[in-house]
Amino acid sequence: MHKLMSGLITCVLLVGCNESDNNQFAASRESIIDKACPQNMTCDFMSAPKDYANPNGEMVDIFYGVHKAEDPANRIGALILNFGGPSAEAVHGAAGMAADNLPQEILDRFDIVGIDPRGTGQSAFARELTQCAVAEKQGSGNCDATYQQVAPYLGSNSVVKDIDRLRQRLGDEKLTFLGYSYGTRLGSLYAHTFPDRVRAIVLDAPMSPTAANNIEIRTGNAAGYEKIADYRLGHNEIRNNRYQNIVNQLFAAPEYNYQASDGVLTSKEGALAMNLTVARESSGDWSYVESGVTSLLDYDRVNSLKWLLSVLSNGYSYNFDSNYEDMLRGNALFKAVVCTDERTPLSDADIEASLDRFVHASSLYGTLTYSQHGNLCKGWTAQRDPVASVVDMDISLRGKQILIIGGQYDPATPYIWAQEMKNSFGDVGSLVTINNHVDHAFSYTGIDCIDQSTTAYLLNPEKRIAEKTCDKAAYRFDYEPTKAQRLPHPTDNVIGW
Repeated sequence: MHKLMSGLITCVLLVGCNESDNNQFAASRESIIDKACPQNMTCDFMSAPKDYANPNGEMVDIFYGVHKAEDPANRIGALILNFGGPSAEAVHGAAGMAADNLPQEILDRFDIVGIDPRGTGQSAFARELTQCAVAEKQGSGNCDATYQQVAPYLGSNSVVKDIDRLRQRLGDEKLTFLGYSYGTRLGSLYAHTFPDRVRAIVLDAPMSPTAANNIEIRTGNAAGYEKIADYRLGHNEIRNNRYQNIVNQLFAAPEYNYQASDGVLTSKEGALAMNLTVARESSGDWSYVESGVTSLLDYDRVNSLKWLLSVLSNGYSYNFDSNYEDMLRGNALFKAVVCTDERTPLSDADIEASLDRFVHASSLYGTLTYSQHGNLCKGWTAQRDPVASVVDMDISLRGKQILIIGGQYDPATPYIWAQEMKNSFGDVGSLVTINNHVDHAFSYTGIDCIDQSTTAYLLNPEKRIAEKTCDKAAYRFDYEPTKAQRLPHPTDNVIGW
């Protein structure tokens, strides 16, 4: 497969093409494969319909990579990975997992496969999104026209069909899939769309299976943040009340600041402190600012927190390089997918009037979450491709099993969504929970209790996985997540799933 350009569009499909054009086209794709394919993988492009409603129309290139099963005689099939976002490429992420994280049993029995979703990595539309996002950042343009042209083909429904197309290309009768975060939307939608083609699907850190628009998703986030803040502050009512009082003053006109006994906390500093209060343990950010936050809440002293925030913010400054461009592209893709997927979009007036819904979900985090993320789909005019509500899956998947992994204190996909996903799959869903650990995406991150269940399920999905709760205190966490598993830092423009 690597270095073999299968699936090329031939002269029969191209008006006016000639042998020289084909050779140049093949050479370009060959060059991309040489540069972009990880050393432990073989890579290729898959041709897929730009618009699955018009399967005989324009085709686009989808990049994927395969780490071959190390015990081919006992190979089960391909394990396709997705790392969420929606903005994360998957080829390099899967290569990293194969190199550093997956157990030998999985490496022996499965080809480890990453497919760059549309708009990421080397796949279709990534270049267009990068160009418009950079222009928007530089003040020389925006992504409005690009969204009109490509967003209808970037949504989750299209990616799910790409995954099924790749399954067929790899020769598997049924799909084995491990999706993290937003990848759980893809996995659950795949089960909904192609129930007869499911072998095993792991939904790790699930999104809501029924949320109909960005506002429903983000109000869920706000409630989850408040639960984590309560945990981080020791379930201490006095601290919680003081935090609430500070937040009320930070976001109340006209001051937009909080006067402590030794200085002023600005609304910008307060927002960053609130984001860091719910930061993932794998980032180390909460441990860095914890003393400053508790000093403010316990003693009304702010200078320590202000200094810690300034140091941390400086440490996360960005240069305008390829990595920064990739972050901008990721933000543009995030918006495109979320807004394209909306099943019940709200009018601009309803979005503007949704603050009360956020505050109802969380008096502590509602206003901040609304201001940061509530307007994401305001003004959206591009064609949508709404995703289905994933419900009653025990009927269509009767006799199968879906493994769901959820964190009680997950800052990106709150635990209630894992419970909703379990309810959607009913008797065919098995829920494994991680408690007392603030993080996001858990399988193959050094939690033996989670890893053992995941491996057993992937090897034999017909054997029932017992539902259980794994407590963080019982395990050592010396795992460093791969780049693909790190979602944006709280100082970024978008906190993804």
